[in-house]
Amino acid sequence: MGEDAMKIIEAALYAAGRPLSIEQIAEIVKIDNLDHVDELVKQLVREYGERSSALEIVALPGSKYVLQLKASYSNKITSIASRGLLSLGELKTLAYIALKQPVEQAKVAKMRGSHSYKHIKKLEELGFLKFERTSRTKTLQTTEMFADYFGFEHETRRLKQQLRWRIRKEGIQTRLDVPPPELSDEEES
Repeated sequence: MGEDAMKIIEAALYAAGRPLSIEQIAEIVKIDNLDHVDELVKQLVREYGERSSALEIVALPGSKYVLQLKASYSNKITSIASRGLLSLGELKTLAYIALKQPVEQAKVAKMRGSHSYKHIKKLEELGFLKFERTSRTKTLQTTEMFADYFGFEHETRRLKQQLRWRIRKEGIQTRLDVPPPELSDEEES
């Protein structure tokens, strides 16, 4: 069952296109022993590490794993890459939330439009956002999974700095109502 289970795990990580928890993987391979499933995944991680491959399996906090393209190959295939996990609109909504967090959902909708409610729902389902209910609205923040998936620090202030730097580095033109990257967090408020 071990080798067959590893093939199923590999297929699941590939098909998901997003991080999967060890519990989700265990459910897919129909093995109740989470420690055994975790060891199978770690063995697969080691195998990918030994291969001369453009793909890697990365362990994320919270016992989550993702099969992804190594960063050194992503810029070489952009012209043929298929649509990503998130649409451009969803990415802009996520970037706005990440830069303004904690931010009320109503403010996001005011700045990004009513379509942002659908974006927020999807981003919550993917595990990129968490919320607290405050009066009649939600206060939104990014999750550790967001930071891990996009390669940012978990600490909010550092995450915002890294995101601003990446936006500036990539020359991304935004209309997110965000201050220029040079401004400190104190100047944003």
